[in-house]
Amino acid sequence: MQFMKKALLSASFFLILWSFSASIFAQSEVWYIRKAGGEPWGGGWAPIPNTNISEMDQIFNCPPEFTWNSDFYSTVDVADAFGPTSAFVFMEGGDNHAIAMKNFITANMTEINDWVFNGGNLYIEAAPNEGGDIALGFGGVTINYPSYSWTATVVDATHPIFNGPFSPTGLAYSGTYYGHATVFGGASIPLIEDDASGEAVVAEVLWGSGKVIIGGSTVTCWSDPDPDVVNVRYNILVYLSSGAAAGALGFEFGLAGDDTVFCQYEPDPTPIILPGAVAGEFHAYPAGMVIDEVTGTIDLDASIPGTYTVYNVGGVGCLSDSVGINIYIEPTPVADAGADVEVCVGNSVQLDGSGGVTYSWMPPVYLDDPTLEDPTVIDPATTMYYQMIAYSTLGCSDTDNVVATLNPLPLVDAGQDQIMVLGGFTELNATGAATYTWTPVESLSDPNVSNPTAFPEDTTMYVVIGTDLNGCVGTDTVIVYVVEDSDIATPNAFTPNGDGLNDVFKPSFVGLGEITDFYVYNRWGKLLYFSIDPTKGWDGSLNGIEQEVGTYLVVIKGVNQFGDEVMKTGTIALLR
Repeated sequence: MQFMKKALLSASFFLILWSFSASIFAQSEVWYIRKAGGEPWGGGWAPIPNTNISEMDQIFNCPPEFTWNSDFYSTVDVADAFGPTSAFVFMEGGDNHAIAMKNFITANMTEINDWVFNGGNLYIEAAPNEGGDIALGFGGVTINYPSYSWTATVVDATHPIFNGPFSPTGLAYSGTYYGHATVFGGASIPLIEDDASGEAVVAEVLWGSGKVIIGGSTVTCWSDPDPDVVNVRYNILVYLSSGAAAGALGFEFGLAGDDTVFCQYEPDPTPIILPGAVAGEFHAYPAGMVIDEVTGTIDLDASIPGTYTVYNVGGVGCLSDSVGINIYIEPTPVADAGADVEVCVGNSVQLDGSGGVTYSWMPPVYLDDPTLEDPTVIDPATTMYYQMIAYSTLGCSDTDNVVATLNPLPLVDAGQDQIMVLGGFTELNATGAATYTWTPVESLSDPNVSNPTAFPEDTTMYVVIGTDLNGCVGTDTVIVYVVEDSDIATPNAFTPNGDGLNDVFKPSFVGLGEITDFYVYNRWGKLLYFSIDPTKGWDGSLNGIEQEVGTYLVVIKGVNQFGDEVMKTGTIALLR
């Protein structure tokens, strides 16, 4: 099979990719939104108060020129926090912040969902001690409370939040208050699951061009092991805010070319990634893309089709950070040109292609339309070998071949014309095909055999259609002449000169019957020839001596099909 890719991409898909790529680097603001009055667990009874703020400081307050925005559900301007310049929002829903967050999401669900769809990234910390279940949108995602988790395990260890830049992260976590809620429904993808119930404690939603991580885990200081759970939270902030951090630090990279759509198994070109001034490790999410962590080389043969974000993860001074670009791997279509076909001379046959959205057949000769899925081969002059190229929506392709074999028409022979006596019958005999159909059928014993018996009352032309084993058809005709009585036919003259033409005088019976004997006399009444074999004839000699040119008397006897004797006398002219 051969794989190709169209230069032109689907305009709508390219626009989505371009919009995401452009928007993520244009967005630079980071927001932390909570209930007025400080963070949860900050009233003096938590082991480490104001944990969320300290984590935001760790990630976003270095270098000094890059800071994050802090506001409350009761005062924040939704158009600012969830506007075109905002890259990342952290929404606090722990303890007594849950009702305020729930009310805020309910009132602004459409704006929040649209903002994520257009490239915004959202982190919802959900460990509520009040408010019950919280509906988030995103196709029906819900935070379920109360649902407590004491031990939990990582579901997808390849996800960026478990792979840096902060490490170690581990694969299992525990704690008296590790999880206060679970996440289910809609397009949610479990990242960490409760060991007892198997429900998601931390989940992700990929919504349009943006991402949402919803965590039912509590503040990290109540969870073990430390620092694994702390690093996971740090990595979540980095993962969701990569575009904003890159804008501040100049930590960026891109593709060597404008194309962000590639075909699976495409040998060349592969996506070539150019790291920025600060080199880091390359990772891809979700799992399924095979990428070299050092060079960023993507193996299209081994990668599963899908939309991926490729990350370059590294550090600058006190700040570890990552940035990402979207790459789409289109599944290669599986072309099927259908089974080989056969076509008879002068006829047409339809091909049966499948596997693509658009098609191109090569060569295009004898086809009614080479861009159809199932074009018709019209009256080909020879056997044709066609290659079908099946294209996907975005131009990825696969090929398959089919043969249209040209079969000749059978040479059908209906036999010699015949003469029969009225009230009698004769046998027809067709050759050259496998099956036969005779018309008209009224005066035939069986119109579907090669040798039917004919009994017409008038002279009739019969047409036979013969079909061979390939289904090809040939035709021929034969005439049956009907006469009133049986008769014997003789020629008027013959020329026994050895040229192979009319060298022998041989009578024939008209109708059904046979010649029994015939005689040849000269003009003086001498018998020159006698035969009872109707297959033989007189060659114009007597005892090997050629007879002179002249007129001779003939007497011919026979018996018709009814057993009656038929006799005929006449003359024959011998010419040289």
